[in-house]
Parts: sequence; C-alpha cells; structure tokens
Amino acid sequence: MKEKPLVSSLLITFFLGGMELTVSGSFNLLIATSLGYPAGEELILSSYLAGTVIGSFVFGLLVDRLGRKRVLEAGLLIFALASLLISLSNNIMIFLLILLFQGMSIGGDSVAGSVMIVEMISQKLRGKMFVILSTIWFAGDLAASILGLVLLSHFPSYLAWRVAYAIAGVIVIPFALIRFFLRESEVWAERGKERVSLTETKGLILSLTIISSLDSIITYVFPFIVIPDFVGPYLGLNQVEAASFTDEAFIWGTLASIIGGFTVVPLLIDKLSRKRSVILGHGYMALAFLFLVFSIAAKNQMAIFISFGALSLLSPLGLFAVSLLAVEVFPASARGKVNGLISGVSSIVSAVIPPGLFALGFLLGAIPETALMGGLAMVNVLTISLNKITDTRKLRMDEIERMYHEV
Repeated sequence: MKEKPLVSSLLITFFLGGMELTVSGSFNLLIATSLGYPAGEELILSSYLAGTVIGSFVFGLLVDRLGRKRVLEAGLLIFALASLLISLSNNIMIFLLILLFQGMSIGGDSVAGSVMIVEMISQKLRGKMFVILSTIWFAGDLAASILGLVLLSHFPSYLAWRVAYAIAGVIVIPFALIRFFLRESEVWAERGKERVSLTETKGLILSLTIISSLDSIITYVFPFIVIPDFVGPYLGLNQVEAASFTDEAFIWGTLASIIGGFTVVPLLIDKLSRKRSVILGHGYMALAFLFLVFSIAAKNQMAIFISFGALSLLSPLGLFAVSLLAVEVFPASARGKVNGLISGVSSIVSAVIPPGLFALGFLLGAIPETALMGGLAMVNVLTISLNKITDTRKLRMDEIERMYHEV
C-alpha cells in the first residue's frame, strides 16, 4: 500500500488518543493530589474532553480551509509538545491548560485523519482501514490500563503519571515527522475550494448528529455509570467488590471490541451498505442490551460479562458506520466541517447528559437504566431508517464529488 506512512502516523494517533483519555481518567486523583489540589480530580478528565470538543470544531474548519496535510502536521506536533510539558508540570492550572491543548490536538487530529483516510485510500480498502483505525483507539484504552499497573509497580505515584505522559510524547515524535513527507489529498487540492450546496443533506447531517450523540451517551453511561454505580450494588457487592467487578467487565468489553474490530466488523463494513451497517450494528446493540437486562435480573456475574462482551463484539459496526458516513458522503469542501460539527456536538452531549442519567438511575435502578440504553439504540435504528442515503462504499471519491453541484 503506497499510503503506509499516512496509515502508520494515523494509527499511532488513534492509539495514543485512547491511551491518554484512559490515563487522564484513571490517574486523575493521583495527578490532582501530587499537584497539591485533590479537589481538582474531576477537572482533569473534563479539561481533556473539553479540548477534544474545541479541537473537533476548530480543526474541522481548518482542514477544509488550509488542507489536510498542514492540519495533520500541526496536530501531532502540538500533541508531542503538550505531552512532554504535562510531564514537567508542577501547577494544577498550568497542567489543566496544557491538557486542554493535548485534548484539542487529539480531537482535531481524529477529524483530519478520518478525512484523509477516506480521501487517500481506495474504495476497496477505505471502509476496512477506517474500522481498523477506530479499533486502535480501544487498543490504546487497554494499553493504558496495563501501562498504569506497570508504572505504579515501578515508580512512586507522583512520578508514574509523569512517565506515562512523557512516554506518549516521545513515542509520537517520529510519527509527527513522517507527516511532513506525506502527500496532500488530491481530492481536496482539486475540489476543496469549490462552493457546493448542502441543502439536500441537512436532514442527513441532523440525523447523523443525533445518532452520534446517542451513541456517545450509550458508550459513556453504561460502562462508566450503570455498571459501577448501579449494577454492582444491585448484585449486592461492596465498594471494593464493585470496583473489581467493573474492571473485569471493562476487560471483557475492551477485548471483545478489539477482536470484533479486527475480524467481523471489517468484513461486514464493505459487504453491507453504510446505512444497513448502521441498522444492523444498532439493532444488534439493542438486542444485546436485552440479554444484559436478563443477566442482571438473574444476578449472574458471568452471564453479565459474557453479555457485555457480546454487546461489544459487533456493536462497533454501527458506531463506525456512522462515523464513516459523517465523512464519506459529503463533498471535499465541507467534509472537515461536517465531521467536526458532528464529533463536537456528540462530545458535548456526552459531557452534559450523563449526570442527568446518573441521577435518573437512582430513581429507575440498574435494570430499567440498562433497558434505556437499548431503547436509545433502537431510536438510532429508526432515525437512520428515515434517511435516503446513497451507497458510497464502492464509489471513487471523484464520483462522490460529482453528486454535488457547485454554486
């Protein structure tokens, strides 16, 4: 494949994106305490997530205005510099500010990278490559968990998190340099300055934003709120036992996502139209949540682990198909803006809505809250079903561009 340098530089970005998100979330108390501000624990993950939102919007605009290559060059350099500066931070406010920039670089780089992959990879491979890139994020999550255990066993807690950020900053440097030798997207060079009408796609943009936002709620609320705060206590577990139960569930889910992302999902993503992939993935997700409801009601921990693993195995088909649609079906002059808009809005929703669902969980309990997640998946099935979407999986990018009329 002639685009190996592009793919390798994007793989490391998606991997480190998942890794740094998990590091910021799992080390947040250690970081806040070592910087002399234990009350700032929740601000750490919030700062990173706020950065990803800003990065999605800003880089989405810049990737259409300045080109894919320039934005990708800047994104990874910002990440490397921010990671190294974070490892040297001795002040909580400076740490949070730099972490905001690191989050911006990851959020923006994900938008620019998705656009570049779709435009530079042939129609035969772009679906599979998009899925593999997205799956690498889960691998970064898993690597961060392992790295955390290793570092905490070899370094005092006040140094472990610094080493984690420093490792990320050093690893990424050669991949940042590779980007200066990449080719600019020919699709953007030829079509990126055209003004085209998106009137006919407004309904699809709204639908994809709704689906992506509901997906962000499901993928955040169930593993990070429902399992530890409601399922654990429902099973009669104490705080320590509930934490152990949650960790084991995460392992089952993450491993299943990685296995599915490298096996069945890449096969299906190009066998089915993007619309059918969204429907199948979310329909499967709703069914898997139904099995989870029965497993929780039976208070069978192993059944819960198996059901959660089954949920995580094929559900990424729907999640990734939505992300791919948000890039692939739009013209080069608006591809970054649309992708940035959808990513940014869904990130905001994932930050704003979960606290309300957490409060609702105390009223509903573990089983109704789990059933609600399945209900949201079915809403996504209905939402995508209302849209007429051109099957773009076998179309070259120039054929997709001709679907739009210049104004």
